[in-house]
Amino acid sequence: MTEGLSFETLPDSQYAAQLQQETRAVPFPEPIESHYVRSVLRNNRVVVRGTCTLAMLLVTLRAMQTLLGHRLPFLSVPGAVVLASSVGLLWLAWSPSYERRYLPMAQVLVPLRNVVGTVLVIRASAAGATDALMVAPLALIGPFFFLGLTFRSALLAGVLALTSELVATWWYHLSANTALSTALFMVTTFVACALGALALERQTRRAFLESQLIGELAQHDVLTWTKNRRMFDESLARLWRQASSDARPIAIMLIDIDDFKAFNDRYGHQAGDRALRQAALAMQCCARRPLDLVARYGGEEFGVILFDTDRAGARETAETMRQAVQALSIEHDASRCCDVLTISVGVAVVEPTAWRNPYGALQLADEALYRAKSSGRNRVEVMDDVEHRLLVTGEFSTDIIAQLKSGASGA
Repeated sequence: MTEGLSFETLPDSQYAAQLQQETRAVPFPEPIESHYVRSVLRNNRVVVRGTCTLAMLLVTLRAMQTLLGHRLPFLSVPGAVVLASSVGLLWLAWSPSYERRYLPMAQVLVPLRNVVGTVLVIRASAAGATDALMVAPLALIGPFFFLGLTFRSALLAGVLALTSELVATWWYHLSANTALSTALFMVTTFVACALGALALERQTRRAFLESQLIGELAQHDVLTWTKNRRMFDESLARLWRQASSDARPIAIMLIDIDDFKAFNDRYGHQAGDRALRQAALAMQCCARRPLDLVARYGGEEFGVILFDTDRAGARETAETMRQAVQALSIEHDASRCCDVLTISVGVAVVEPTAWRNPYGALQLADEALYRAKSSGRNRVEVMDDVEHRLLVTGEFSTDIIAQLKSGASGA
């Protein structure tokens, strides 16, 4: 699915970095591993619930046989352990907090139930109920494929169940033929399950990484690995609502690479692509807070959103970006303002209110960018609540606001 994709162009993608490595059934670094585990549990919810329900029915049936006079003392302490762990797994599987609580508890309850259950099966077989051996392989198959455990957890559960089976056959003095055939069958089942589960988990982990990478690709501009225009628009609308609700200022930047067409004409489009990537990375390094966003707005233009940033903070960040790009020292002999690649930055700093919307802030940033370019380029211009009143078009129409305010005061 991801064949032919150059991962080198995705420098900040954790999923791309993992795909570059040989995918094994080993934990990913956090927080990818937690995300993967939740995804697997979510996808296998029906299977896990069904398996836990069937296991509970089987244990209940066995307990009822004991209560009805069966000669095997199932409702002993070991039987109570099997029953209690089955009830716990069933509750966890159907719990509203399934994705958060199931796996940590199942990693303990499943091996415990399977070890004790395997011993009970061997004890029953030694007492003459050889048909009980038919359920022994379930202690190996379930953890690997049906109980939502990771490969390592299932492997541990399988090793413990297999070991308890071998010890129990010796402890309860099963006949040599029965013990040998049971051991061979259990070992064969364990090896087959382990190999199958290992291959399945490798495929599952790779499929997870690919699906997450596809999700990232849908949000990013692949050339620069900044967010794309769609994500910029969606994030701006969301952060605008949050800033309005929290009474926080928001800064929007529109950034243009100076004389970029002339750069492409002089050095070629491949050099232009490299310059775009370098400039984008330099700008991203200057906006690292959790809600900061850098996006390719179109062509050689970038958009930046800074949540809860006042005029001084926005100017400082914009100036840092301008200096960072210039410090790359990318030769640009065709520039009208400098002999290296530079940017012009237009900044709008506003406090969202019921009278404004983000499109007006974009207009303000665009006006600031126009001022920066017309003033010689390679500079930062900031416009805020004072300058917005000078706009006579677009979404920051002061005439409408004035009419509404006068109407409210007259009422």
